[in-house]
Amino acid sequence: MFLCGLGKAQQQTVEVLREDDGVPRSSLGLAEDCEWFDPNAVGRGRESARASFFAYESGELATSNAGPRSSSRFLDLNGRWKFAWSPRSCQVPTGFQEPSFNDAAWGEMPVPGNWELNGHGFPIYKNVHYCFESNPPFIKYSGADPEYNPTGAYRRVFEVPAQWLEGKLEVFFHVGAVCCGCKVWINGEELGFTTDSKLPTEFNITMHLRKGKNVIALQVLCWSAGAYLEDQDMWWLAGITRDVYAYARPKRHIRDIQVRAGADGMLQVDAELSLGDIREPVSGPLVFELFPRGQEGTIAQRSCCFQALVTARTEKVAVASASFRCSGVRLWSAEEPNLYTLIVTLPAEGSAVNRGVAEVIRFSVGFRTVEMRQGRLLLNGQELTIRGVNRHEFDAQTGHVVGREAMLQDIKLMKAHNFNAVRCSHYPNDPMWYELCDEHGLYLVAEANIESHGIGFQLDETLAGKAEWRDAHLARVQRHVERDKNHPSILFWSLANEAGNGVNMYDMYMWIKHRDPTRLVQYENARRDPAWKTNDIERIDSNTDVYCPMYPSQAKLAKYGELYEGSTSALPLIMCEYAHSMGNSVGGFKEYWDVINKYHVLQGGYIWDWIDQGIATKVNGKDIWAYGGDFGGPDTPSDYNFCINGLVQPDRTPNPALHEAKKVMQPVAFEAVDLRNGRIRVLNRYNFRSLAHLAFSWSLTADGVEVAQGAMPFVDVAAGAAADVEITSLPARPFGANLPLIAGSQAPNSCEYHLLVSARWREAHGCIPGGHEEAWEQWPLEGDQPQVMALSTALSANAGEAPKVTNSDASVLVAAGQLLVTIDHSSGFLTSLKLGGQEMMAGPLQPNFWRPTTDNDYGACLQRDLACWREAGRNTVLLQKVEVEPGSATGVVQLKVVLRIGATGSQLAVRYEVSTAGVRVCAKWQPATPGMAAASGNVASLMCKATATNVAVGVTGEVVGATPNKGAPQRIVVSAEGFPAGSPLRHGYRVALQATAGQTESELLIRGLIPGVQAGRVPVEASGLPADKAAWTILRVLGDGEVLPNDEVIFEAIDGSGRCLAIVDGAVVATDGPRDHSNIFVFQVSEPMAPPRIGFRGTLTKGFTQVEWFGRGPHESYVDRYVSARVARFEGEILDQTFKYVRPQENGNKLDTRWMALKCQSGAPCAGLLVASSAGVPDAGLAMQCHRYRLEDFDAPAIKTQQRISHGGELQARDETDFCVDVAQMGLGGINSWGEKPLPQHMIARDKSFEWAFWLRPFTTEETRSDRPALALAALARSLPRLQPPPTVGA
Repeated sequence: MFLCGLGKAQQQTVEVLREDDGVPRSSLGLAEDCEWFDPNAVGRGRESARASFFAYESGELATSNAGPRSSSRFLDLNGRWKFAWSPRSCQVPTGFQEPSFNDAAWGEMPVPGNWELNGHGFPIYKNVHYCFESNPPFIKYSGADPEYNPTGAYRRVFEVPAQWLEGKLEVFFHVGAVCCGCKVWINGEELGFTTDSKLPTEFNITMHLRKGKNVIALQVLCWSAGAYLEDQDMWWLAGITRDVYAYARPKRHIRDIQVRAGADGMLQVDAELSLGDIREPVSGPLVFELFPRGQEGTIAQRSCCFQALVTARTEKVAVASASFRCSGVRLWSAEEPNLYTLIVTLPAEGSAVNRGVAEVIRFSVGFRTVEMRQGRLLLNGQELTIRGVNRHEFDAQTGHVVGREAMLQDIKLMKAHNFNAVRCSHYPNDPMWYELCDEHGLYLVAEANIESHGIGFQLDETLAGKAEWRDAHLARVQRHVERDKNHPSILFWSLANEAGNGVNMYDMYMWIKHRDPTRLVQYENARRDPAWKTNDIERIDSNTDVYCPMYPSQAKLAKYGELYEGSTSALPLIMCEYAHSMGNSVGGFKEYWDVINKYHVLQGGYIWDWIDQGIATKVNGKDIWAYGGDFGGPDTPSDYNFCINGLVQPDRTPNPALHEAKKVMQPVAFEAVDLRNGRIRVLNRYNFRSLAHLAFSWSLTADGVEVAQGAMPFVDVAAGAAADVEITSLPARPFGANLPLIAGSQAPNSCEYHLLVSARWREAHGCIPGGHEEAWEQWPLEGDQPQVMALSTALSANAGEAPKVTNSDASVLVAAGQLLVTIDHSSGFLTSLKLGGQEMMAGPLQPNFWRPTTDNDYGACLQRDLACWREAGRNTVLLQKVEVEPGSATGVVQLKVVLRIGATGSQLAVRYEVSTAGVRVCAKWQPATPGMAAASGNVASLMCKATATNVAVGVTGEVVGATPNKGAPQRIVVSAEGFPAGSPLRHGYRVALQATAGQTESELLIRGLIPGVQAGRVPVEASGLPADKAAWTILRVLGDGEVLPNDEVIFEAIDGSGRCLAIVDGAVVATDGPRDHSNIFVFQVSEPMAPPRIGFRGTLTKGFTQVEWFGRGPHESYVDRYVSARVARFEGEILDQTFKYVRPQENGNKLDTRWMALKCQSGAPCAGLLVASSAGVPDAGLAMQCHRYRLEDFDAPAIKTQQRISHGGELQARDETDFCVDVAQMGLGGINSWGEKPLPQHMIARDKSFEWAFWLRPFTTEETRSDRPALALAALARSLPRLQPPPTVGA
C-alpha cells in the first residue's frame, strides 16, 4: 500500500519542475519514497530521449555488421546480478547501494529476466481490472495481503576499460527496460529515477566512475504510480527485461539524429550535437554517405555523399542539417523492403590534414511516403491494404524477455502466412524488433505504453482527462517517438490502448503531429462514445487520423463501406483489433475479407492476437502452458485463460486459425471462368508487386489422389489488376478415358475430381524460401459425378446367404456373412460390431448433440443456453420397440428406432441397414415444436402476476430487483438439483435460480438468487459465483406435473421457513406471509436453441492407431472456418488428429469428409473400420472426427474454471478411439469472445430438420491390398452404394 500518506491537499499543491530531459516532474517536499507513487514523477536524472543507434569508433566497424559488441566503446552488463527480493513496497536492505555492502548471502537474478520466472513471486494475469484496487495513485494489492508489492534490489560489480577514464570520453549506463519503477546508484551515489516499463533509460555516469571495481545498484518496484498506465492485457511480470550495458562517447558527440527519406528521393537529416566541456568551435562538417543494402545486410557501392555544417546554438548544443535528393532510389514497402545504409561520420577535433574520426553511426534508411489523401491511406502514392496482427512481446520460457531468434521466428511465420503489418500492442517493443521489421518488411503501428483500462473510459473518470496525469501521458509518447522516429517500418503512431479520451490525449496527438508530420496517428478511444460498439458506427473524435474500431462485426464494416466508399473526407477504416483468436476461434474470417475486398475505404485490420501467452510449466510431471490462476494462491487475481488468444501457441506452433488467416488474406486470388476448358481469372491483390516472382502450377485429383499436374503459363499481372489464364495442359474429358484407371474401380468416371492451382515463389526472398506457396485455390469439376445405386441393387449381383436375425429380450443380433451387429432393445443403440469374431466397438454408437465448449461458446453463454443438449444424446427415450424387417429377399435387414431427445420433444429416427456390405446408418432429425415442457437449464423470464405492468425478476451487478421486461427476458437459468440439464422440470423439484448479471471481455458475472437469512420479509440477494446448489422449490399452481411454458409457479425457499419469492412494492423479496399474487410468477421459457451439433459418436476398441480420410484437411475445419482446408486424401496417426489447444475444447473436426478409415495395428484379423458418407456429390461430405481421448476430456462444466482437465498438456491418451459423424455443427464464431455468437448462417436453425446416412464398414487387410495402396481405400469406399437423395427415415 502507499506508504507516505500523500493526501488530497498535498496532491493539489504540487510544484512543477523540469528534469534534465525537459519532461515535467514534481517536488513534493515529502518523504523520498513518495516519488514512487506520484503520477507527476515520471523521471529524474536520466538523459533526454534520443533515437536508437550506436556510435562506433571507426567506419570499418560501423560497416562490418559485427554489431556494438565488437566495439571498444561497448561494455555488456547482461548476465547474473546479485539480487534480493522483498514482497513489500520499497523494502530493501539498508545501504545495499553502497560499495561496501556485503551481498554474499544474496541470490542471483539473470539480467534480463523476470523475477516471477526465476523463483521470486508469482505471475499474475489480469485483462481489464488491475491486480490492485483501482484508487490512483495508491497501490493496494487485491489478494489476501493488501501490502504485497514486490521490490527487488540488484547489485553488479564491473570494471570499465582504462581509456574510458582518461577524460576524453563520456560514459553512459543504459537499461533497456525495467518494470515498473526504478532508482539507480553507482558507487553509492544516486543517479536518478525512472518510470515506463517499455522504454530505455540512460544515465551519464562519467563523474561517478572509479578505476578498478565499480558497483552499480538498482532498486526496482513492481507497481509504482506508473502501473496505472500499464494495464495491458498481459501478464504482470517485474524485473529488468531488456539489455543492460555501458557505452562511451567522445566528449563532443552526436546526441540525436533524425532521418527522413521520402518516395521522391529526398533525404533529410537533422542532427543535434552535444559539445560537452569543449569550448573550441566544431572544425569539420558531418559527413553522410548512402549505400544500397545488399544481401544479408551487406553494403554495396556508395550511391551518394553529402555534408552538413555544424552550427553551435549554445555552449553545450550544436546542430547540423542537410537535404539531398537521391536519384533512382528503390522504394521501401513490406512487399519490397528496399533498404539503404546511411553512414554518418563526425570528424575528430584537429586540423583538416590530421583530422581523424570521432565517431561513426549507421542507420537503415527506407525511402517511402505515408499520407492520407481523399479519404485513403497511401504508401508511396498507392492505396494500402493492412493484413495485420497484434503482437505482444512474449516468450513461454522467459516471459517478457524476447530474444532475436524469437523475433525472427515471428517475422518468418507472419510473412509466410501473408501478414504485412503488426500493431505493437500495447507498448514500445525492443529496438531490435523495429530493425528486423525494417529489414524484412512489416508495416508497424508503434504504440505508447499507456493503457488504463481498469479505470474506465468515462470522461469524468479516465486518467486521460486528469491534469495530474498529463505529464505521465506526454512523457511516454514523447520518449517513444524520439526513440523510434527513424524506422521506415513505422507508418502509424498510436497514442495508447483502451485509456479513455480527454485533454491529455489531445495534447499527445498535437505534439506528435508537430514533431513528426511524416506519419499518421491513430487511437481507437478517440471517439465521443465511452464504449465501442459491435454493430453500430461510433462518433469519431478529432485526435485520430484513421477510424480504427475494435471488434466490429462484418455487418458494421459493410455499413461503413456503403456509407463512405464514395467520400473523399471520411476516414479510412482500419480495425485495430478484430477476429478474437481465443482458443478454437476465427470463424467468419472469410466474411470479414469479403467485405474488405468490396470497399476500398475498408483498408484492413489487425487480428487479436499473435501468440498464446502461456508460460511453460510442469504439472504432475506433464508439460503445460500455464495461464491466469495457475500461479499463486487461491486469492491471486486472475482472468483465467483470457491471455490465450493467439494465432500461434506459446512455442509458436501454429494454431489452426493461422492457416485460415493465410488463405483468406492471400495476395493472389483466383476465380473460375470456364473450368471445363481450363480458364481461370488471376487477381493480383498486392499493393506494389507484379506476379512475375511467382510460378503457377495446377493439379488434378481423383477422389483426392493426384492423377495429373503441370505448370501454368507465365503470369505477370500488375498490382491491383487481373487477367484470364488458360490451363492448356489439362487432360481431355472424360477424364476416365484419358487417365490411368483408379485401382479397383470398374467405373473411373465415378471418381470425384478437383482442380487446384497454386502460386509459389520462384526464388528465395528475404525470409521467404524459394518454392513457398503464397496462394492457392481449388474447385470441384462438374460432369464426372459418382454413380448412384440402391443398396439392394448393389447386393443383388453378389447375393449370398441372407442375413440371420436373432431376437432376444435384451437385443437384436444380425449376422451377415462375417459381420455380426447388435442393437440394444432398451436404448435402440448399436452396441456391438464384430467382423470375424473381432469386436470393434468399446462403446455404443449413440446420438450426440453436444460439443466440448469453446472459449467463444463460454463468452456467448452458450454453455448455459444450450445446456439441455449436454447429456441429450445419452438420455434418450426409446418411443417404441426396435422394429425389425428381415432381409431374406433383399439381403438387407432393417432395424428402425425412434428416440425422444430430452425434454425438448425433438425426435431422432434411426434406421440400421445391415448387409454383407456393412451397416448403413440412416437418420432423420426432427426438432421439437414450440410449447413443449420446460427443462432444467432453461433460460426463463419470471414475470410477477401481481404487477400491473410487465415486470420480471432481474439482476444488475449485485442487486436483485424488479425489472420491466423490454424485449428479450433476462437470463434466469432454472436448474433442477440432481437432474441433468434438459430433464423435464416437475412440480416439487428443488431448483437453483442463476442470472447473468453482467459481462466483461474476460468473464461472465454469474449470480445465484438466494433469500436473506433474517426472519420475515427479506431481500433476495445475488450470491456471487454459485455452485448449482438449490435454494428454492418450484411449485406449480395447478399442482403435480411437468412445468410447461407460461405455467404459474411459486418458488418456496428450501430452508424450511416457508418464505416464497415475491415482488412487493417494486422490490424482489422473500416473504413468509400468506401467499398471494405477489408470489406467483408466470414461467416464460425461451424456446431452446438448436443443439451445437447433430450427429453420432462411438468408441472403438484398443488397437486403432492410424487414420486415412478423403475430405478437407490436413488441419481441422468448421462451417465458418474451412477455406484453408483443401479437399484431398490425408493420413496420419489418430493421436495427431487431436489439436491440443492450451485449454482443451472442441477440436479436430474434418468438414466435408467423404470417408474416414480408422486402421488397426498390423496383424489384427480386421484391418480397420471405414466410416463413409452415403450421400452423393455435392452433398458428399459429413463432418467427422477421431481422437484417442474421450470427448469429455475436452469439455468443461457451466463454470469454465471448474474444468476437470484444464490444460492441453494434461490430456492423457487412451487405448480406445472416440469418433464422431455429424450432419451439422454450429460455427466457431470469432467477432469476439465475450458475447457474440457465430454468424446466423453458421448456426443450426432451431426449426430445421436433417436427413443423412453413413456406412460403418469393417475391412480386412486382403480387401485393401493393392499395388497402389493409396487408392485401395478409395476403391473400397466407391464400392459402397451411394444414396441420393438422402434416405427418408420413418418411425
